[in-house]
Amino acid sequence: MKDYYVGFDIGTESVGWAVSDFYYNLCKFHGKSMWGYELFDECNTAVDRRTFRNSRKRIDRKRQRIAWLQMLFDEEISKVDISFFQRLKESNLYLEDKSTNVPYAVFADKNYTDVDYHNAYPTIYHLRKDLIESEDPHDIRLVYLALHHLIKNRGHFLFDNLNSDYDSDSSFDFLYDDLVNYLKEEMGIVLECSDSSNVADVLKDKSKSRSVKKKELSNYFQITKKNNPHEVDIITLLCGLKGTLSTIFSDKTLDDAEKNKIVFDNSFDENEDDYIAILQDRYELIEKVKAIYDWAVLADILNCESYISFAKVKTYEEHKNDLRMLKDYVKERCFDKYDEIFRVSSDIPNYTSYSGKYKENGKTGVLARKNKATQEEFCSYLLKSLKNLDHSGYEDMFLKIENNTFMPKIVVKDNGVIPMQVNEKEVKMILNNASKYLPFLSEKDCDGISVSDKILKIFQFRIPYYVGPLNTHSDKSWLIRGKEKIYPWNFDKVVDVEKSAEAFITNLTSKCTYLFDRDVIPKNSILYSKFMVLNELNNLRLDGEKPDVQFKQDIFNDLFMHHKKVTRKSLVNYIKSKTGETPGITGIDGDFKTSMRSAIELSSYDLSLEEKEVIISSITIFGDDKKLLKKRLKKNFADKLSDDDIKKISKLKYKDWGRFSKDLLTEIYDFDENTGEVKDNIINSLWNTNDIFMELLGSKYNFQKSIENANRGIQNSTSIRKMVEALYVSPKIKRPIYQSLLIMKEIEKIQKNQPKKIFVEMTRSDGVKGDKGRKHSRKKRLEKLYKNCKEDSGELWESLEKTPDNEFQQDKLYLYYTQFGKCMYTGESIDISDLFNQNIYDIDHIFPRSKVKDDSLDNRVLVKRIVNSHKDNDYPLDKSIRDKMKSFWYVLYSKELISKKKFERLTRSTSLTDSELSDFIARQLVETSQSTKAVADILKVLYPNTEIVYVKARYVSDIRNKSEYKMLKCRTVNDMHHAKDAYLNIVVGNVYNERFTHNKINFIKGLQTKKYSMNKMFNYDVKNAWIAEDNYSFNIVKKTMNKNNPIYRRYSFVQHGALFKVLPLKKGKGQAPLKENSPLSNINKYGGYDKPTSSYFSYIEFEGKKGKKSRQLVPIDSYLRKEYEGNPIQYLTERLGLVNPKILIPIVKYNACIEIDGFRMNISSKSNGGKQLIYKSAMPLVLGYQSDSYVRNITKLLESPEDHTITEFDGVSFDENIDLFDSLVNKMCNTILKVKYSDMGKKINQKRDVFVSLDLRTQCFVLNEILKILHCNVLMGDLSKIGLAKKSGALTSNSVLTEIKNVKSIYLVNQSVTGLFENKIDLLNM
Repeated sequence: MKDYYVGFDIGTESVGWAVSDFYYNLCKFHGKSMWGYELFDECNTAVDRRTFRNSRKRIDRKRQRIAWLQMLFDEEISKVDISFFQRLKESNLYLEDKSTNVPYAVFADKNYTDVDYHNAYPTIYHLRKDLIESEDPHDIRLVYLALHHLIKNRGHFLFDNLNSDYDSDSSFDFLYDDLVNYLKEEMGIVLECSDSSNVADVLKDKSKSRSVKKKELSNYFQITKKNNPHEVDIITLLCGLKGTLSTIFSDKTLDDAEKNKIVFDNSFDENEDDYIAILQDRYELIEKVKAIYDWAVLADILNCESYISFAKVKTYEEHKNDLRMLKDYVKERCFDKYDEIFRVSSDIPNYTSYSGKYKENGKTGVLARKNKATQEEFCSYLLKSLKNLDHSGYEDMFLKIENNTFMPKIVVKDNGVIPMQVNEKEVKMILNNASKYLPFLSEKDCDGISVSDKILKIFQFRIPYYVGPLNTHSDKSWLIRGKEKIYPWNFDKVVDVEKSAEAFITNLTSKCTYLFDRDVIPKNSILYSKFMVLNELNNLRLDGEKPDVQFKQDIFNDLFMHHKKVTRKSLVNYIKSKTGETPGITGIDGDFKTSMRSAIELSSYDLSLEEKEVIISSITIFGDDKKLLKKRLKKNFADKLSDDDIKKISKLKYKDWGRFSKDLLTEIYDFDENTGEVKDNIINSLWNTNDIFMELLGSKYNFQKSIENANRGIQNSTSIRKMVEALYVSPKIKRPIYQSLLIMKEIEKIQKNQPKKIFVEMTRSDGVKGDKGRKHSRKKRLEKLYKNCKEDSGELWESLEKTPDNEFQQDKLYLYYTQFGKCMYTGESIDISDLFNQNIYDIDHIFPRSKVKDDSLDNRVLVKRIVNSHKDNDYPLDKSIRDKMKSFWYVLYSKELISKKKFERLTRSTSLTDSELSDFIARQLVETSQSTKAVADILKVLYPNTEIVYVKARYVSDIRNKSEYKMLKCRTVNDMHHAKDAYLNIVVGNVYNERFTHNKINFIKGLQTKKYSMNKMFNYDVKNAWIAEDNYSFNIVKKTMNKNNPIYRRYSFVQHGALFKVLPLKKGKGQAPLKENSPLSNINKYGGYDKPTSSYFSYIEFEGKKGKKSRQLVPIDSYLRKEYEGNPIQYLTERLGLVNPKILIPIVKYNACIEIDGFRMNISSKSNGGKQLIYKSAMPLVLGYQSDSYVRNITKLLESPEDHTITEFDGVSFDENIDLFDSLVNKMCNTILKVKYSDMGKKINQKRDVFVSLDLRTQCFVLNEILKILHCNVLMGDLSKIGLAKKSGALTSNSVLTEIKNVKSIYLVNQSVTGLFENKIDLLNM
């Protein structure tokens, strides 16, 4: 057994791995080098899956509510009309398919049909209005239809504190007070007024534009954009205008968010998840502002009516009158435009487009949603079409058109703001009137519940999220219930809500990031809040120094325990009051982001800390169910809390869970390794020191070892899969993490012992909450800053505006503008035409690269080369430079063109201390990604005697990017870089690990004396890591990196999820019926679903033509999977029509490897109803270093704007393009690739002359598309530029493998997780 190292490169869609000895030679197994990479198909995000799942559940629950309502009405309606419900059920069928055989969908009486019904009630709102207004007896079916509509479209449940007796003014007061209190307590903003009804009147005034509303409210509150930017932007948002997140929250970092502006328009719902991810807890403010905005929209919809149906009828009449008026006007003033405005069905936003209905050739139809015009588009069209005509006599009509209020519709997107309480009021009124002439509504069951009460319960019914699925047979269910069937009216009786909630806590709360089997605690728990505050507060520096621990504790007690929001200003005032001085504050970004809110809010109650934590936990779980929350509080704290106390506490809002458990913060202790003495736990260490949590996990303490010891017992009782599922990381990253652990297990099995070290690097896009949406548009940022300092920017402003956005990705240009076009060390102007002349201008590192590896913009400046050459690697900057430039640097800092960190580094007068250097390098080497730490922690549990080493991607990139090393990666050619990066993680990780981590003191000393340099880590020997003499280690690494034999495999899987494309197609189209075993199964009549997905393939043998044995990979469609697995032979014979079928291989997964005459492919999808298979190549393309380098130039060129002028610096030419073209054609025609690419290669070669005639950029485009065809992770390329298909190069085959011509062998290749083990099944001769 030999010792060895393992390296991993883990991404969201890939895992690279490598195994080497201590000299970096790859280990071998059965002649194969032990390195490889696995690729995954891109999966839907958790948000996408949740959206579809929630939509499906919403539809299912709506159907269930209607079924319950029908059950209550069934007996009574059957006495009047026995086929009523059957007609409703069959209303979507053609007459010949209806069992009732009548042409009506609702009413089919002799004296009353659908025609009479629609004449009496043009819309369902007319019926609802009539049933509310009149106590006269109505047909029971009419009552049912009205209740059916209300129960189907209940409205939202966001306003829990509103009752059924909805009153506009009182509800506004509640919402407004809620917003005002939040602004005051959380943000220190005062937006109070003497009479909130004035604000309500402005917001709901339909005659005023949004900008006028904003102006009036700003004047009312006496606020201006200059003096009150936050308040003005909140008012802006309230009025329906666009607000800026950075202004609303006083946080400049939000300018870099992808969604940095917000408006409550049609796009809001689509972007809501992005806003939540960006703002996190702060999103609560947006919710409160949106609630008031929705109230104003609802007031507009209600239009001064008490009932929504009354308002809708009024809208209907208004639309009808407006339409009559417009028709009269057009007939009177421009009759020649009548058809264009009212009849033509085209792309213009006329009335046909606005109404969504058309009539052509005597037939009526409904326009697709994408072809419908909005009210704004329709009004704009009318203004444009009628602008030159006489408007006299129709001034009111044109005023409505100008205000976009002309011809309002009943069904609009704004209906989504209607709360259920508004509709509930109608349900009660309809039931109250109907019960006077329908006596069955008042009948009570054995529990004393009337039918009316049951209907109201159906309307109000919601399943609390902490109760979960009602079907206890599901493995996801935790419900505690009785045996009786559950209905809305007996839910509280049958379901033990409290016990179910306790089970929810046990089963579904996340597990601790560090202690895998412990539950996390609420995010607002006092313990977790204290942890978060201390972890932020311990970053605080006063004049560059850590404050005294006692002083820090005073800040915590005096500020954080008394103020829910601690601002930078309040901290400065506090320090000044205590010390009489105003020190420079660093370490915190603006105001503090954390608080002790929950502790403050519960401080007035006579409760123990543990009791308060129980209350916080209860609010976190039951906060959406105030009734149950009050019941629990009363049950547990009746002796300590009054009814008034409970009422106040129930209004508190705490949600979400933290990432850590109570045990991690209180039961994990530091200890002395020599004596075994137990010291402080984590929370106490944060209190008694100025170290942050990550420092506590460093080598200075032994907390990490205590965590590893605590986790050691988990391995025996918990499977690897369960450990991964419990991780608090993005679901997207769990799959590669799990596969990495399986790979490690197989490596251990082969090597017969555990590795000495495991090196882990993970992609930064790990889906941690809050990372979403970061998009740095450098030009936009500069434009915004320059607008604020135009007097200082001079001519730079004009050149900035003319410069394309993408050019600012060049650091030299970006630094040029952040420095006002001046040298940072001399203040002399820089000639932009010479900017990229390396003999004149340099980018210098403030902290020398020899000591600190920091390439961030905060550590780099643009300077004259001649000045930089005299600077050497010294720090601080020369005093003469500091004295001369400090005032200029301050101007840049004050204008926010450089950061505070950069300003401090430039002006600092003292050298870097040993401690600072050590801390800085340690922070660079210690991983901060939650996903990487999670993987490392599991590895520590599984391999307690192995050292787990984090590797930062930037250090590997440094090696790769050095031209003399020739180790570049080219993703356009192949994906081997995943395996090669894993190998380099071993090399680079081990050198840094041995030189710094294991020898910190000597290394820091060497940096200070210039014996060592961070730039020359590989120039000298490193004990146990690197032999520099005669380039011994380097030659091994270079030789290995030049190999192109990593093992490639794709992750194979059985497909789950959507059964087909969501939206059904029109009649005559589709591949899967709308519903099996019903008239809807006729696709020609009713249409069907498109592209049914398959779960997997089965390899079947059957009798083909003339009794010949045939073998086929048959796709098993997901919607038919149960039928197939229930009786496979019957399925194959009856549904597919196969003769004497025999199942050879039951399941062949997606991405299974198929080898045809030595050429390997992965099954990617099916086409043509399963008659054809589509593959991705499993034969990685190899070109060589020079070609890879050239392809990178092509890729970079194609990323530039279309109008980019190609120069010699782009590194592309006609001759080299033609050489690459010929090389790729040769690969396709004369290597193993010819098995599947020969015909494609010949077609491409026939177009060589066309290719040669193209311009340089288009040639590069074509080459890039050919590379896509040959890539293992892409399906097709666009070759239309040379006269071939836009979708060329797809790898396909007949799914009947025995019918593939000119083939000698076809194998199914089964690979282990590493690919080091494999076996082949001969599919033609098995």
